[in-house]
This record gives sequence, structure tokens and C-alpha cells, in this order.
Amino acid sequence: MTGKYALRSGASSLNATALDDATGVSVTPALEAETERLLSQRTRDIRFSSEMVRAYRQKDWPQRSKIARAWMIWVGLISMGFVPISYLLAPDFLMHTTIISGLLVPAMHGCAYLIWRKPRSAAVEGLSLLLLMTSVMIAYGSLAVTAGGNYERFLTCIMYVNTIAIVVFSVDYIWTLALMICSIGIFFGFDIFNPAIQLKEAIGTSIFYAMGMYAATIARKTQSILGQKAFLLSLRNQYRSDALRRANQQLEILATRDPLTGLGNRRSATDLIDRLWRDPTVPKASIAFIMADIDLFKHLNDTAGHAAGDECIRRVADTIEESVRLGLDAVFRYGGEEFLVVLAHATPDVAWKVAQRIRGAVEALGIVNPGVERVEGANGSVTISLGIAFAHEDAAPEMVAKWADDALYDAKRGGRNIVFLSNAHAAGEARGAQAVAAQPKQRA
Repeated sequence: MTGKYALRSGASSLNATALDDATGVSVTPALEAETERLLSQRTRDIRFSSEMVRAYRQKDWPQRSKIARAWMIWVGLISMGFVPISYLLAPDFLMHTTIISGLLVPAMHGCAYLIWRKPRSAAVEGLSLLLLMTSVMIAYGSLAVTAGGNYERFLTCIMYVNTIAIVVFSVDYIWTLALMICSIGIFFGFDIFNPAIQLKEAIGTSIFYAMGMYAATIARKTQSILGQKAFLLSLRNQYRSDALRRANQQLEILATRDPLTGLGNRRSATDLIDRLWRDPTVPKASIAFIMADIDLFKHLNDTAGHAAGDECIRRVADTIEESVRLGLDAVFRYGGEEFLVVLAHATPDVAWKVAQRIRGAVEALGIVNPGVERVEGANGSVTISLGIAFAHEDAAPEMVAKWADDALYDAKRGGRNIVFLSNAHAAGEARGAQAVAAQPKQRA
């Protein structure tokens, strides 16, 4: 039901930290300020703080993990597929190929796969990549040495794989640089012992590959910076969209909430009633309206002042809300000192008990009305009169509201501080209620 509770819940949710459901990144004021500062700089000067790094890694982790684990699986399978090929190329060294390419290399990729199954620190991710690729290079270099002859082609293939790994794996620049240095060092170390390669040729080839791999590390670094800028732009869009959504929600709340009491206003009451009337699961005969009006409120306002009158309305509003059924009834400020309670799934007995509970609770507040001493029958405390009416299949909400309003008028005529249940259930009685409603009403 739409009442003050729902409105307050909506308002409190506006103060919650903005959260992007797609990324799971919480946008704090510090991140928002850093985002604006970094985007005002040149792209190449972007440097993340530790908090921004955590947010970026949190957002980027699913993609990084998926790419890394896919690499581990496919490279491991390709390595195993090299075993039958080596049987055709070098059948004498099938045992060595099976141990290294069929068992050792897939096992190393399997260990790396386990590491990348859940988020790790940047150092663990970078170190795992470095150890994996250098170990694979040493393993295949050893296999090439065992096979004998010009084994540079084996090392060249692994250098190519390591270069691709530098571009594919999103790790810190220091680790891609370390992988480049280690790869070149291993390549040169095997090449200088290659009987088919002279020293000058080994040096020249190593320098050539070093230049290529360094270009790959720069490309990876540039790609990382651009990825960070894209993250900053998405973060800015996120918190700006959140701010706009919060502003729209706040406007919606202001448009449907009474600023004095926090209750729903007349517009929100109309919206709720329309939904009830369209809901096939709520029988019309179980919907009741309770119109409530503070007795002799004008006397309180005139003698004690508008501030006292506003405080009285606030206290009465809180009391009414505390007296209804939570989750089934909704309370609205209908205008001035008048309130509307909408009940669903109610019976006349339930509606009567709710109304009597409201009447007794307001009287128990003991709010002094200094302007009622001259009114005959007044006890000097603020009281409330209530009228109840039930809906019918052939009655529009406006008619039911009139019935409740007429019942409230009868309660006023009956001496105030009482509850009156409308008996306008038939068409003839409805016409009678309309006739009563047409009479001038002198409420106080």
C-alpha cells in the first residue's frame, strides 16, 4: 500500500550509495571527485589512486579472468595436440615430447588456470603469467635441445606466443616488461649454444625480437590506459545517471507526499484507489474508506496559532498511521485537518475497530485545544470524528468517498469524537447519501 512508510522508504533509498548493477562498483564521493580530476587531464597522464585501482580491478576482473582462463585451456589443448604431430616429425623423441608437451606444459597451464579462477592481487596475477610463460619457454627450449639440430624455430614459436600473451593478458606494465626481458634472456641463452647460429646472429636476432616485444608492451600499456579512461567515462555516466534518477525520484516523492505530515497527499491517494479498483484480486466489497477530521480545529488554530495547529496535525497524522493495519491500510492527508484511510480486504467489523482505535488514540494524546472552552460539550482536548463507507461493484471511487464524507458529517452532527458507519449500500440509499452530501456542511 502507498502510505508514509513507502514514501519514507523511497526517500531513504535516495541517500544510499550509488551502485552500478552491471559492474558492482560503488561510486563514493572520493571516486567521483577523482574521476572528474583525471578526465580533466591528458589521457597519458592518468594515474589511479589505490581506491580507484580497486574499483577498476573489481569492474575489470570478470573479463580479465575469462580471457586468461580461455588462454590456459586452448594453449594446453594445443600443446597436447603437438604430441601426435611430433610423432610424424621426430618419432625418435616421442617420449620427450609426450612428457613435456603432453604432460608438463598442460599441467603448468592448469595451475595457472586455478590461480585465475578467483580475484587475486596484481602481483599474483603478473607473477603467475611471468612464471607460466617463461617455464613453457624453457620447457620447449629444452625439448628443442634434446631433438638437436637448428632448434631456433622452436624458440621463435614460443617468442611469438609470449608476444601474444603480452598483448592479451591485462596485467600491470611492470609484469609485461618483466616477461619481455625474461623471454629475450631465455631466447638469447638458448641461441648462443645453438651450433647452427653464430654469436653475432644470435645477438642480432635477440635484439630484433626485443624490439618487437617492446612494441607489444607499449601497445599493451596504451591499451590499458585507454581502458582506464573508458572506465572513468563509464563511471562518470554512472554517477550522473544516478544523480538524475535520484532527482527524478525526489520530484516524484515531493509530488505525492504531504510536506507537513509525510503522508501521501490527495494525488497519491487517487493513484492507490485507481490501482485497487483495477485489481481483480481485491473484491470491491472489501475496500473501505475512512474519512477523519479533527474536531474544532479552527478554534485551536485561532487561539494557539498556526504553529500549534501544524504540530497538532503532525501528531494526529502519526497516531493515525500507527493505528492502522501495517501493509493493508494506507493513510493520506486529504486536505487541511482531514485525513483519508483506505482499507483493503476489510470487513465492517475490521473497519469499525480500526476507526475506533484511531479515535481513541487521538483522544489519548491529550492535546489541549484552548479554543473549545466556549463550545458546549467539548472536553478541552483534541478529538477526531470518523466516517466509514464500503465500496460496491457498481459504485465509482468518487461515490464511495462521498458516502464516507457523508458519514463523517453525520459523526460531526452526532456530537463529534465518534465513528459513523455509512449504510449507503443500495441504489436508493446511494441517492439518499447524495442528497445529504448536497446539504451545506458546517464542520469544525
